[in-house]
Amino acid sequence: MMQNAYFKYIYFLFAFFILLSSAKASFGAYPEQIIHVKDIEIEAIKKKIQLSEAEIAWLNLNLNVIVRVGDWPPFMMAENEVSGIAIDYLAIIAKVHGIKFKYITQKDISWPNTLKAIRERSGVDIIPAIQPTAERRKYMDFSKPYQTLPWVIVTRSDSNFVGGLEDLKTKRISVQERFILQKQIEKKYPGFNLNIVKTSTPTLDSLKEVATGESYATINALPVVVYFIRHYGLSNLKVAAPAKFQDLELAMGIRNDWPELASIISKTIQAMSQKDVGAIQNAWLSVQYEQGFNPNKVIRWTLLGVALFVGIVVLFSTINQTLKRQVKQRTKALEAELEERKRIQQHLKNSEERYDLALRAVSDGLWDWDLKTNNVFFSPRYFEMLGYESNELPQTYETWTKLLHPEDKKRAEKILSVYLKKISENDQNAPFSMEFRMKAKDGEWKWILSRGKVPIRTQNGTPLRLIGTHIDITERKKTEKIMVQTEKMMSVGGLAAGMAHEINNPLAGILGAVQNIQNRIYKDIKKNISTAKECDTDIESIRKYFALRGITPMLENIQTAGFRASTIVQNMLQFSRKSNLNFEIHDLAILLDKTIELAASDYNLKNDYDFKKIEIKREYDSKVPKVCCINNDVQQVFLNILKNGAEAMAEKDYKGASPMFVLRIKNGKEEVIVELEDNGPGMTESTRKRVFDPFYTTKSVGKGTGLGLSVSYFIITEQHNGIMEVESTLGMNTRFTIKLPVEGSHCPRSKT
Repeated sequence: MMQNAYFKYIYFLFAFFILLSSAKASFGAYPEQIIHVKDIEIEAIKKKIQLSEAEIAWLNLNLNVIVRVGDWPPFMMAENEVSGIAIDYLAIIAKVHGIKFKYITQKDISWPNTLKAIRERSGVDIIPAIQPTAERRKYMDFSKPYQTLPWVIVTRSDSNFVGGLEDLKTKRISVQERFILQKQIEKKYPGFNLNIVKTSTPTLDSLKEVATGESYATINALPVVVYFIRHYGLSNLKVAAPAKFQDLELAMGIRNDWPELASIISKTIQAMSQKDVGAIQNAWLSVQYEQGFNPNKVIRWTLLGVALFVGIVVLFSTINQTLKRQVKQRTKALEAELEERKRIQQHLKNSEERYDLALRAVSDGLWDWDLKTNNVFFSPRYFEMLGYESNELPQTYETWTKLLHPEDKKRAEKILSVYLKKISENDQNAPFSMEFRMKAKDGEWKWILSRGKVPIRTQNGTPLRLIGTHIDITERKKTEKIMVQTEKMMSVGGLAAGMAHEINNPLAGILGAVQNIQNRIYKDIKKNISTAKECDTDIESIRKYFALRGITPMLENIQTAGFRASTIVQNMLQFSRKSNLNFEIHDLAILLDKTIELAASDYNLKNDYDFKKIEIKREYDSKVPKVCCINNDVQQVFLNILKNGAEAMAEKDYKGASPMFVLRIKNGKEEVIVELEDNGPGMTESTRKRVFDPFYTTKSVGKGTGLGLSVSYFIITEQHNGIMEVESTLGMNTRFTIKLPVEGSHCPRSKT
């Protein structure tokens, strides 16, 4: 009996809903509610507004203001007639101030051309609904914002779960051309696959592309999305998730040579009461309703509603009894399912920090170390930054330790051990950070910044897992090294500037005195001869005495040492002086060849080696651009490198081979690269690190000042804004690399 009554009642409700649908159909479709300006208290608004003289003068010009209305309901639309929230605001402004607005639509001018027209102040004067941005403020003024809207992601109803924009990185997303979101997505998510919609109805077409499956998702303001879905029957679309961008603030954009109009609009919006604003917004954003019901129809519908309510109560009472029996039957199954849920939740908890960290550091290497089992997880990016494939090395703790630089391994393991001990005893939330070198697949040592924390512990605080990221900071380390070297150069420059006069004056006295002694002993002038006779001797006897007592070589040594000290001071002054020579456009190949000729003629006079016996191999690229430089200074750099290389090669036993320079000149991205490589004895790593330090030399006493390469480094990096580097393999070769910016219109005729 109960079952028969149940089905009879279902049939009754079914018939009732058919009746209800028929009744509704008899009253016609639900028209959209549109606000009428006559309902707004215009006089009350006028009383609140105080216009400036400039604003009144602008109104007296009685200009026709062109308003471009786009396809963005419910804020502006022009499908049948111009309407929308923004249009209602403009209607009120026109009523209050008597402004003549002329409306054009997207059929008359596209969105990109609209922005161009308002920038050029020709063809469009106002955009009634637009978000203010720093870029747009360059060519238009904005009113006070009149609406704030959230952004949402729209997908098909049958699409997989989407929690945010991060879930769309592999999906196709439709976005309106030149829409404010296009730039924001491209900036924050540069790798996203965007389909730029360039039609005359881009918002509708973006939603249609999602509905038909052409795109996976689109993004727009929530009220706009709801309007289109309802109005166009896009029933297979859903609002999937919020888009985490700053809320859209709608304002009116006005050409920037009419600041008075922008101010008038803002004052009018501010003068509107909450009642006025609510009337406009409720008309467009609230649930639509049917108009034109007479009292009899209202009573009829009320009675039908009451009957429906009573019927639903009876129906749900019956269903409730059935559900109780079903719930009891399902309890045992749910208990088993609960155990499975607990297991899954624990798995999700274990993965939570790893997932969160991966989202925040997608360009970094991710690692996850289970301290209990000693299992380690390395993300693909962890290996990629070292040049390995993701499956090329085992996922073990030993993989990390084997790749560590020998000089860093002990320190890194100690830092890790101390951190884990500290985290157990003291700070339960402290992260750790350390830097070390790891060996890449190509043999290069990469500097890595490792950061991590302990997300899970036992009840007594013992760490169970350690997770973190690896960041490649090799380039940062190189930059720091250059900055340290430059600071050394500038320090020497400051020292040289302060001590130049203090040293040069005594040096001049010493060298002058030595020269006077030599002149009075070794020159056959009358005064020298007569003075010797006055001393009852002759000049030859005095010279013989100087020679026998070793005074002559002493004087020569004093003079040589004085000249060497003077050279050191001049080299040091190179750090503190900016060159007074001209910067001009030069061909580095020509400068390098001239330096080779100079080196050959100079060092051929020395006994240590013969430069002409060194083989010169040139590898010059064709069409290498010229550079802006001081030719003498750059040649000095080349000469210093060639001199050091030649002296070093003279000390090497080649066993049948011969000393050789390989000179290369080639194109870089924005610079010309010069490489000077010798096959000499090379240098140790400690020597290579200090080779540009002032006063550092490996030569014997008296054979070098230790300033040649320091001065060269200063000339390239400080005077020419270039780069100078050195690479060396002990026993094999040394290569100096110089990078100078290419010529351009920025090249000065001189640098002071």
